[in-house]
Amino acid sequence: MTVDWRDKYITEKGFRFTELINDDFFQPFRVLYQAGHYVSSIKLMLVAVDSIGYIEFGESSRGEDTPFVKWLNEYADLTSVKVTPRELWEHRNSLLHMSNLDSRQVQKGSIKRLVAYVGSIPPEVELLEENAKYYDYRALIHEFGQACNKWIQSYNDDPSKFDQFIQRYDLIVSDSRMLHIPLTS
Repeated sequence: MTVDWRDKYITEKGFRFTELINDDFFQPFRVLYQAGHYVSSIKLMLVAVDSIGYIEFGESSRGEDTPFVKWLNEYADLTSVKVTPRELWEHRNSLLHMSNLDSRQVQKGSIKRLVAYVGSIPPEVELLEENAKYYDYRALIHEFGQACNKWIQSYNDDPSKFDQFIQRYDLIVSDSRMLHIPLTS
């Protein structure tokens, strides 16, 4: 039984980076998505962006962009999703803190409310877009995957980042790396 994530993902064959990210971040929100728990899936995906942003950039100073926004700006192309990193940050705030769509910035009117959908919106459905933007959650998942690929590649391009990755990743918790001890009855 292994306690340290490194025992499982760093082997004599090398670092299984993609597998680690899949097991710790993609698999949990994929399970929820496949079960039709889309809002819970979105929440976990946004937590994944938060965690990966922290791994890459550490803590942010007051007045600067959050690691979440920085990571998306650096690695994601959200053009096809038609949302901005800042809008996703506010979406994250509203969903994770209150399980609603109105963060403080949305309430102030400085950012539009984001509304996710899964599937195709029929042409006869009229979306109320005055204060809201709609995005395809599947498209966001795809773009998050592409951004993770680009991020992982950055470690091949700059191996000196790996030490900091290890330090910060050791602080991240996940189901796949949780110590499971069989309970006795």
